[in-house]
Amino acid sequence: MNSTNLKRFQSTFLVSIIVMTLISAIMMATGMVKVDWFAPKPLTNIYGVWTEQEVAHYAADSFELRASGVFVNGRQISTHYQWDGNTLSYRLGDDVYLYNYLSNRLVRQQPAHYISTFARTQKG
Repeated sequence: MNSTNLKRFQSTFLVSIIVMTLISAIMMATGMVKVDWFAPKPLTNIYGVWTEQEVAHYAADSFELRASGVFVNGRQISTHYQWDGNTLSYRLGDDVYLYNYLSNRLVRQQPAHYISTFARTQKG
């Protein structure tokens, strides 16, 4: 292959890549291709013991999620919780506890005295 043919091949290849990228971007922008195909799948089984991370073990909060509700220290504190694959919420008295799922962790957003992360230490 001489240099003229090589340059023609390289130019054609580069233009083809640019055109394919533009077509893909247009298809995603118009909704022809679902962007969530590239997103990680939400966690379907949330059951188990979730323990607060990055704090002393004696000060760490923990809770257990079961099909029957939310448990703390073996006692049921709530029979209802909502889980949509990304957000967990439940009520304890007047407080609403809200967690976002991110990188195999639950990140507590409320109550907002501080933001803490929880990892599942036992599967249910």
